[in-house]
Amino acid sequence: MLLYIITGKEVFMKKLIVVSLAIVACAVAYQRVVVAEQFTATWCPYCPGASRAHIEMYHRAYDSVAVIAYHPSASDPFYSSEALQRMNYYGVGGYPTSWFDGAVQAVGGQYYGTVFPWYRGIVSNRLAQETAILMYLECTYDTVSRTGTVTATVENTAASSRNGTLHFAVVENDISFSWQGMSKIDFLMRDMLPDANGEAVSIAAGDTIVRSRDFSLGSLWAEENCKIVVFLQSGTREIYQGAEIAVMQDPWMEYYGMAVSESAGNGNGIGEPGEAVHIRIAAKNLNDGEYTGTPTVQTSDPYLDIQSSAPQSVTIGPGDVDTVCHIDFDIDAGCPDPHETMFEIDFGSSVDTIPFVITSRAGFHDDMESGEGDWNHSGTFSNWHIDTARYNSPTHSWYCGNMSGVYTNMNDASLYSPYFVATPDSDFSFYHWYATEANNDYCYVEVDNGSGWWKTLGDFTGSSGSWMQEVYSMTGYGGQTIRLRFRFLSDYSTFGEGWYVDDVLYPSNLGVEEDNDFANGSVVPTLTISPNIFNQTTDIKYQSGSRQDGVRSVRIHDIAGRLVKQWNHAAIQLSNHVVWAGRDDQNRILPAGMYFVVLETGTQRIVEKALLVR
Repeated sequence: MLLYIITGKEVFMKKLIVVSLAIVACAVAYQRVVVAEQFTATWCPYCPGASRAHIEMYHRAYDSVAVIAYHPSASDPFYSSEALQRMNYYGVGGYPTSWFDGAVQAVGGQYYGTVFPWYRGIVSNRLAQETAILMYLECTYDTVSRTGTVTATVENTAASSRNGTLHFAVVENDISFSWQGMSKIDFLMRDMLPDANGEAVSIAAGDTIVRSRDFSLGSLWAEENCKIVVFLQSGTREIYQGAEIAVMQDPWMEYYGMAVSESAGNGNGIGEPGEAVHIRIAAKNLNDGEYTGTPTVQTSDPYLDIQSSAPQSVTIGPGDVDTVCHIDFDIDAGCPDPHETMFEIDFGSSVDTIPFVITSRAGFHDDMESGEGDWNHSGTFSNWHIDTARYNSPTHSWYCGNMSGVYTNMNDASLYSPYFVATPDSDFSFYHWYATEANNDYCYVEVDNGSGWWKTLGDFTGSSGSWMQEVYSMTGYGGQTIRLRFRFLSDYSTFGEGWYVDDVLYPSNLGVEEDNDFANGSVVPTLTISPNIFNQTTDIKYQSGSRQDGVRSVRIHDIAGRLVKQWNHAAIQLSNHVVWAGRDDQNRILPAGMYFVVLETGTQRIVEKALLVR
């Protein structure tokens, strides 16, 4: 469960300054960035599964992973002598082969599906390894001459010197090319600066070195898809640290989540027919450049009447999340119940969609006794179907396997629930039975809040031995439109019976509890941190003691008492929670350790602890 996305890239700080036609960018790595070096070939029938795994790992781990794909085969159209030199350095004997941080080798792949579970375990273990090397990158680029300079500042925080070789590689993504059922090539190593030998360096304890490399982009390379990966490799081949920076600093915005409340209704935080609803929409910058704009939201649904829309003029850095719009709308009393609709959010350069379910009854449950219903399934060798061979409650369950009672190799099969409204502060549970090849074939349970980013709730491999119930706290999803996914992945050999899923339950809202204390102005101020031990982001929820005793400030102090982060007053007044991504007010990644979250109201001060782990 270490690597999931609903949070995002949390390793680099990137800024964009545009002067005439020159682009200046910065990036800094404080925690370990795993460098994955892939040796592949377009004629290789086993390489697609490895490539899919690298793509998924890169996007899920975000800035915790940098990938370089070498094509060392002379018969490959993307061959380069530098790729062959790196292949010989590792003594690679076949394709696909991947080296992670120069320390762990993964040999093999598959035509269909993905080897993501394999790579996921390796990367998780590497991210847990501490590093004493900090790396800061700066890139200047001229869009006319297509030339630039990348500068790496490398600091050794250890008590002893670090010796190794510093490498610079230019990579390109999203290259349109048909190969082995794939339609594009990613992470292609285009050039090494100045060559594959790199530069031997020695960094004394507590010392810093600075190295610059000039580069030029080929006329056929898409500059907007080019990045530069820098890594310091020891004499034993283990990579101390890596970093990545984009040549072009372009933002990419997507919907991230919402908070739902009622302006007029029964107060249960769920949009129902006949009610007036307020939603606060948050978005995330998923690319390398800073976003500045005023997003707008609209819908064409005849049952919804937008009364007011308050777009926010925002500046959002790479990997950051912020509120971008507040909307008040009325739901027609004649609206079907339930009714699934859609909002569109326009960021100027891109448009995203937001699913929204209107219903008087939140939650979801299915005992699988009434057919497939609104479930759907897809993927590579998707054998999901309703079956009677095994069940928790008589007499049906969903089963990922074929009619012979076994699953096939190279599965990447997903079972999706319909969208539904999450009940506030509920648990999600289900029963399952599984028999898979241990540590190679995996069952994943995931949730999506409409953003398209699947958060992994749990993963399973091996044999359950019996029907097991799994229960997950879903605090923080209340009022949002969500769906569940059961994803089964298998490798190229050895199979078992498969995965059965039954009795899925996300409890419905059973009534409305009046918040009389709040109405009387006598609620005790509250501050909650969830999770209070976190790796990428944590949700800070707060409530003042009364309508008159408002929230004055929400801020973060480090273990020495220094103020490192404080949200502006306007932001904390617009919501009852903020998301902290382990950064300070200058958008720098903070080191692992204990931090203190402080809530101040007009009359009281509450302090809670949060442990940031890297």
